[in-house]
Formats: sequence, structure tokens, C-alpha cells
Amino acid sequence: MLRQLFSRAAALAGVVLAFNGFSAWGQAVTVVEYYNKTLGAYFITGRAPEQVALDGVAMFQRTGMTFQAVAAASAASTLTKICRFYIHGSAPYVSSHFYGRPADCDLLLSLHKPEFDWEDYDFATLQPTAGVCPAGSVAIYRGFRAANNGITPNHRYSASLATYTAAALTGYAGEDVQFCVTAATPATLVVTPPSSNSDDCAVLYSTSKRVTLETTGSAGGINTGTSSFVRSYDPTPISFNGRTATQVVDTTPTSKGATMIEEAATSWSELGSRSFNASGNADTYYSPPIVFPKQWAIGQTVNFTRAIQFNPATATGNGTQSGTITLIGRESVTVPAGTYSACKFKTDETTQYPAVGSNSATTATSWLVPGIGMVRAEGSDSTSFTGFSTSGSFVVVATAVQ
Repeated sequence: MLRQLFSRAAALAGVVLAFNGFSAWGQAVTVVEYYNKTLGAYFITGRAPEQVALDGVAMFQRTGMTFQAVAAASAASTLTKICRFYIHGSAPYVSSHFYGRPADCDLLLSLHKPEFDWEDYDFATLQPTAGVCPAGSVAIYRGFRAANNGITPNHRYSASLATYTAAALTGYAGEDVQFCVTAATPATLVVTPPSSNSDDCAVLYSTSKRVTLETTGSAGGINTGTSSFVRSYDPTPISFNGRTATQVVDTTPTSKGATMIEEAATSWSELGSRSFNASGNADTYYSPPIVFPKQWAIGQTVNFTRAIQFNPATATGNGTQSGTITLIGRESVTVPAGTYSACKFKTDETTQYPAVGSNSATTATSWLVPGIGMVRAEGSDSTSFTGFSTSGSFVVVATAVQ
């Protein structure tokens, strides 16, 4: 039917539809593709105000791909309106959009899925028949990348077979031709995605950023309030427990502490920590230090067992600690400071201080952004001490990145 309609319209106009455009069927619109550098995902929109807004947002970049369509509100009945849903499931599966035909729209609306927000019709186009567009029109292909290792799901639309094929090589499963349009320009932006089994989750702290973090917590079911600190990096080499270290510094209005770092070519080690106060420095030494690789593979785990010593000595005596740190994958995380593509780590550790009969267990998840450091952490802990037990939880979020 669409082929016959197209043939009649082209014959009456005396020209090929690709040169005549959709003007006879409603108000023309240009649909533009954007790449979200933070999420590593693609997005299209035919809404001019939205395009103006996105052009002013640093994380969005035009790919060069555009195609001509008709505004849904003025589209003739011979065209198919394309609806849009915003999908906002639980992290990491967030910030995805779906474009569909009326049958798709009706089905999704009938399911009443709370994570699918109806965003009306975006534009209208001709449709393919058995995957083939009417003569003289341009095919718009669609590929789908499923959520994997923390990467958000994403549909990508391509105005050329070459782009469609290239997308398939980066994890987008082909879904064939979806729209038929009168004119299109293919994408010119070339994006190199992260590897599927390794990532840039290397140094887990930033050497150039100052990050303000806010902590909220509870202990024994009682809210312990909110506090904040600023995390920064001091590259000045210092001697620490006989080794050369640099410092990741946490500063509050009333205190200052630092994690001591020793760098190597392919790894870095956490030597211990130092707290600074009016009465002098208090050091904590880890033996052996945890050695972190400078390049993690997704699913990689670092196991550790270390002794904890204090200088000067404390009432708790020395302790021992063991556990695991695992890179879960990449995912988008939103905090007051912004939305980031982060490396998600899970840590499980147990700590014992035999001299005072103290045993504790902590489970934490942290989101670390390459070039910035930690922007979110959350977890829970439980402690037993001379027969008494307590438990608590905490959340840390970045409120500013400078």
C-alpha cells in the first residue's frame, strides 16, 4: 500500500519524492542525532527547542546524522507517527529512549510500566514494507545495544548502511530498517567505545581535581547526621614508613587526613594513612600494602590480607584486615555534582582487633570516575565489641567537582 501511495504521489508531482520532500504531508522537521559522551549513548530528536538546549550542553555532541521528517502534529494520515518514551529504570539501566510506531506505543501504554514515561509523538515518516523503503526515499536503520557490565541500553539510528554496520561491531544488534525519509545525512563523528572486557578504570583517585563529598550515615538505627569533606591530591613526595609516598588528602573544617600512595609503572600501592592534628601526626601502616593495578578488567578481583599498625600505639592495639575488591563494570551515576560514566567497584572486608575483642565486617559499593575519583559510595557495616554488637550504614556523594 505504501509503495502504491508513493508511486501515485511521485507520478502526480512529476518528480522523485526525495527531491519533493514531505511538504505535501505536513510541516517539515529535521531530526538530529546526538552522542552523549558521559553515557556513551546516542539520542535523536526532531524537537527544535530540545536541539537548541542540547547544543548548549557539553556532554552532548552532534554526530552529523540528520534526516527529514514531518511534525507529528501536522502529519497527513498517509504517514506514520513515531512516538517516544523515556526509560528510567534502576541504575545502571538509565537514561534511555525508545521510538516506536503506533502499535508499539499502544502496547507500552497498556502495560503501565512505571519506568516508561510517555513523551508524545516526535515526528512522522513513511514506513518500509518487508524492510524495503519506497523508491526514492532513504532508509533509516536501527540497532540496539543491551545493558551489559553497567553500560546503559541504547537504540541507535543510522542513515547509512556503513554506520549501521560499524555500530554492530561495537555491540549494537541490527534491527533493520525502521523509517523511510526523503533526505538524510550520515554521521561523521567517529566514537571509539571502551573495550567490552577492559576499561580505563585505572588510578582510583584524581591527581588534578578537588572533589567535595558529603556523608550521611546511621548507627544502631540512629541517624548520625551529615558531614562534608574535600578530597584533593598532593604530589609532593614524602617519606612514609621508610617508603616514598604522595598523598590523597581529605580535609574538613576541623580535621585533615591523608591516604599514602606509592606509584609504580603498572600499579600503585596503598601504604597507609596519616591524620594531622595539633598534638602531632598519627600514622596507620598497612603491611603488606594493597597493590592496585593501573588497568582493571571487568570482573577482576584483588584479594588482600594485611596487618594494621599504629604509630603512636592506640588502645585498640594492632589489627588485621582481609577482603576483596572487584570491578563490577561501568554504569551511569547521578550525584549532586552531575551525571558521570563511572567504574563500579564492590568491596567486602573484615577487620579484627584481638586486644579489645573487636570484629567488624563492611560491604561497600563505590563509583569512581576516571580523571575525577570517587563520586559516590554506599555500604553497611556491623561491629561486635566485648560482647556488644551494632550495625550501621553510610552514603557518600560528590556535591562539587573543581
